[in-house]
Amino acid sequence: METILCTLYNSLYLDKGLVLYDSLCESSKHFKLYVLCMDDKCYEVLKSMNQEYMVPIKLEDFECGDNDLLEAKNNRSFGEYCWTCSSSLILYILETYKEPICTYIDADMYFYQDPEILIDEMRDAGKKVMITPHRFSPDNKYLERNGIYCVEFNTFTYEEDSLKVLKRWRSDCLDCCKTLLDGKHYGDQKYLDLWPEEYPDIVHVCENIGAGIAPWNIEWYKRSEKEGYFVYFDNETKPMPIVFYHFHNVTYIDRNTVKTGVYSGKYNVDYSLLDNLYSEYLIKVELKKKILETRFGIDCLMKRNHTTMREEKWKEWILQFSLVRWLYSYLRPVREQYVISLG
Repeated sequence: METILCTLYNSLYLDKGLVLYDSLCESSKHFKLYVLCMDDKCYEVLKSMNQEYMVPIKLEDFECGDNDLLEAKNNRSFGEYCWTCSSSLILYILETYKEPICTYIDADMYFYQDPEILIDEMRDAGKKVMITPHRFSPDNKYLERNGIYCVEFNTFTYEEDSLKVLKRWRSDCLDCCKTLLDGKHYGDQKYLDLWPEEYPDIVHVCENIGAGIAPWNIEWYKRSEKEGYFVYFDNETKPMPIVFYHFHNVTYIDRNTVKTGVYSGKYNVDYSLLDNLYSEYLIKVELKKKILETRFGIDCLMKRNHTTMREEKWKEWILQFSLVRWLYSYLRPVREQYVISLG
């Protein structure tokens, strides 16, 4: 069965988006990836590259006739609008292309196994919607306030019960996609918290712990000496394959120095696993950067994640006051990001 996937990104994310596509080509038997291009340049590049299993979608076409979406676009930042579009994109794929099922994935992920095995898990459980838990490590447990589940691998079938959940999610996202930290709103993901309780016969929580490995839970995992990408989870004796890793918040200090988004100074991090994952991924991203620069004149050197810009600007403003700066430096734990050098 063909695995139907969708994602969204702009031209500054093309390098990561193309690496994601390559990983699917290597891991999946039969897939189709719909990409919502968040700017015209992104659409032009992907159309010209003519990838066999990719369907680029022009933002203008996606927004056409959707007055609710266009109204929301006018009252939020670019990052908030990207969050707003995730649920609407799944619905658009199901209704416009008449696909029987669709899974939203983030563009900064890499697949080591066929994603169809996760969808098969949902089918075997007799469910029609699947969400993926963050599985926060102990040091990051406090982040559950931002959402128990991550919008990184969300599957919906084109059936009435599934569409009921999807349309409710879309309505919530249209209403608000801010990071308010009020216990109710955090982008597009806080809304998922109660789904397993409210829709127990429809929603399945992904159980494969090789899915959704990321900076916020990498402490749970240790590298296995078994050939390929295999890991141990929380001292499990049986090694398991990594299905996908989420390279969230990778940013560049300069072209050869990269912040991984994983905080160092943690005794439980397996740095051999960390180095292995990031070094190979970042080399692949670098090759895409060179292609994009040479062929299209695009510089994808991301020095700040667009989804955190608003929060950082607010922080910059409040830290101009000396008393606030002192309190912040005194109370904040020392947490520096682990940096990898490509030079």
